[in-house]
Amino acid sequence: MTQAERRKIIIVGGGPAGLAAALHLTRRMPWLVDELLIIEAAAYPRQKVCGGGVTFHGEEQLRDLNIEINVPAFPVHKMIFRLGSHAFSATCADAMRIIQREEFDAALAKAVADRGLHCRTGERLIDLVVHEDGVTLVTSRGTYSADIVIGADGANSVVRRKLNLPTTAGIARLLRAMTPVDQAQSTAWQEHTAIFDFSCILQGVQGYVWDFPCYVGGQSFMNRGIFDSRIEPQPRTSKQHGALKQAFTAGLHERNVDIDSFQLEGHPVRWFNPRAEFARPRVLLTGDAAGVDPLFAEGISYAMEYGAVIADVVDEAFAHRDFSFRSYRERLLQHRMGRSLKRRTAVARHLYRHQWPQFWSTLWQLAAISPAVVKHAVGSSLDVLPAFR
Repeated sequence: MTQAERRKIIIVGGGPAGLAAALHLTRRMPWLVDELLIIEAAAYPRQKVCGGGVTFHGEEQLRDLNIEINVPAFPVHKMIFRLGSHAFSATCADAMRIIQREEFDAALAKAVADRGLHCRTGERLIDLVVHEDGVTLVTSRGTYSADIVIGADGANSVVRRKLNLPTTAGIARLLRAMTPVDQAQSTAWQEHTAIFDFSCILQGVQGYVWDFPCYVGGQSFMNRGIFDSRIEPQPRTSKQHGALKQAFTAGLHERNVDIDSFQLEGHPVRWFNPRAEFARPRVLLTGDAAGVDPLFAEGISYAMEYGAVIADVVDEAFAHRDFSFRSYRERLLQHRMGRSLKRRTAVARHLYRHQWPQFWSTLWQLAAISPAVVKHAVGSSLDVLPAFR
């Protein structure tokens, strides 16, 4: 391109956040289909380190967008939550399905392309400059100008960095290992169970360990990982931050997993901070670039739901020719998604600070003997389980 290519909206990042934002925007404003461009640094199918859980909440977002994603998936009907020697379970048909993110993202990108939207892959953002009348973007392939830029480029967002927004506070860590499993010998496979083990918080890891059954290339695997929210930068107890890799490998050893036979993968996650900045004039952040769930690190469903708020504020921006986006943060916090994220943030702050380990131990014991209806009500209040109908 010898001259800047002009678009009304450019979305940086072609994951669930960016793709869903494009779908929400063009459903609300069909005239944007040829005026909107998605640029993605990788090519599909792109690898993404993730637990791979599409919850009922994520399924709701897909239905809302009238998108059906048919990829290999393992259905989960039971979830077990552990803390030390205590555990309780919650049962719900199709509570979540475990997918491979590279397959899910590629299928979602195809659905977006089928609706006439344009996505350019293998194109990396290099620079971004905001002017009074628009935004200039320089990529690895050329130069663009846009009325609005939407940063959907993940926890290490280049858009966020170019806006000089804080990049350190609120960054969590996760590690993952994909291990083959004999489903005949796996209770989790036989009972369609996902396991969330919070015992590591007692060793200073501010998160949990997961074991999710899944398919890889048609074969039986276990998606195993550990999440450290680091929501409390300076723990208030005598325990310091846990050594994540050591805690993870020790847990795998306890589960008789040969730690020398798998590849350990890591990825950052930006958790939702209600006090954070989510926008600048002409630029909005969404998905991981803005912040997702700090309790379970659930990203897919929240990433897609951001798009509904973005569609509202962008529609108003064009109607009033006001691209300041001063209301975006408040709109996020008032939206159903923002209220859900605030609830999870509050629980994460109290749980992962582990200031009262005996309190949480007692709570786990009570949960174990609580009626199923009580556990379901608590789960639905945190959007872990669907509400009773």
